[in-house]
Amino acid sequence: MHPIAAAAEVVFRVVDHGESLDRLLQNPRFADPATGPAFREMVYGTCRHCPLIDSRIGMLLERPLRKRDRIVHFVLAVGIYQLEHMNIPDYAVLNETVEAVSGAHRSWARKLVNGVLRNYLRNRDRMDLSSVSEHEASAFPKFLFDRIKADWPDCHGRIVEASNSRPPLTLRVNRRKLSRQQGVELMKGRGVHCVSTPDSPTGIGISPPMPVEQIPGFLDGAVSVQDESAQLAAAELEPGENLDVLDACAAPGGKTGQLVELFPGSCRVTAVDLASRTDLIRQNLERLGLAASVVAGDLLDPGSWWDGRLFDRILLDVPCSGSGVIRRHPDIKYRRNEEGIRRFHALQVSMLESAWAMLGAGGILLYVTCSLFHLENDEAIAAFANRQSGLKIEPVRSIPGRSTRFGIQRLPGVHSGDGFYYCKIRKSAHAAGA
Repeated sequence: MHPIAAAAEVVFRVVDHGESLDRLLQNPRFADPATGPAFREMVYGTCRHCPLIDSRIGMLLERPLRKRDRIVHFVLAVGIYQLEHMNIPDYAVLNETVEAVSGAHRSWARKLVNGVLRNYLRNRDRMDLSSVSEHEASAFPKFLFDRIKADWPDCHGRIVEASNSRPPLTLRVNRRKLSRQQGVELMKGRGVHCVSTPDSPTGIGISPPMPVEQIPGFLDGAVSVQDESAQLAAAELEPGENLDVLDACAAPGGKTGQLVELFPGSCRVTAVDLASRTDLIRQNLERLGLAASVVAGDLLDPGSWWDGRLFDRILLDVPCSGSGVIRRHPDIKYRRNEEGIRRFHALQVSMLESAWAMLGAGGILLYVTCSLFHLENDEAIAAFANRQSGLKIEPVRSIPGRSTRFGIQRLPGVHSGDGFYYCKIRKSAHAAGA
């Protein structure tokens, strides 16, 4: 299958049908092209910029393509992305994109594709963009752009710009094996350019990105791939001796490993997630050379797996919209809507209530999302707190970010790392169920 035709099909299925980009790239149909970095750049980049590219295609076409020929639209989109963002000669992009439309079983469109791309090259610097909406110019669907702007009116431009960028590759050193300085020396000794992260004491940023198996120390468990914002959660749980610690919704196990690394050996760390995801946690722990109790179970059905022993610390990193990690998962732009965000809110409140029942007196629950939306963050906490007694929302002291009503928010483009929210809740000694 021609790589551009394959890329166009992937983008078509993401943008028009809301399919998962990760799952599509695991599809055997795309197995050969998906192994190449250029293919992944075409797919991820076109998904990131598609709303803006769509507006330009609309200006270049005399009339919209028929619904059954939408694949031609996405062949054009991939071609325009390459012309704008990839270091490929214009003539090569034109030739290959024209060939690709035949690979997409639309040979009739060869002349159309050639003409549109040539017209684009002639006129791209003087195209009249006055009719392009704010959300299209920002390469965001309207719903998502409007919600980000409403929640963060003073910095939404920086957020969407960062969300359209290529994500950094950030490592967390395994403190059971080496210090950050030793990690930096390991990278530099292998010729890898790296810098220490500004906010996480265990983070190292490396560039350019590389496959994980090529990262020095990764296969030996000396380092893990983990965004800087994600690295900040564990320390806020106040490590101490002889604590029972629960990592709820633990897969793929990055934070589980960090909890074991950070908490003393006298502590007992339990990681729970759905049965289909527990192998990921075990694989991560095995690579790191660390041990934790890994349990298959549903947080909303604790009776099926929980023995009733209360936990002293709970890390609750809940399912969410993922609006803070769009630069890593650009398909999120096309897979979210208002109804879905509200469903996440309801699920998050239910998970808070379920986890709260497992927390012992004096214990700490840290609520975490990778969302930018108040509905999933402060408003979820408010809905939960209104139904409970015996809780105290405490300041999040160790994590730099914007203070909100209940927690701390880190924003892409404003802070280093991805967009994350954290809220720290302590259970009083006299709370019901403690």
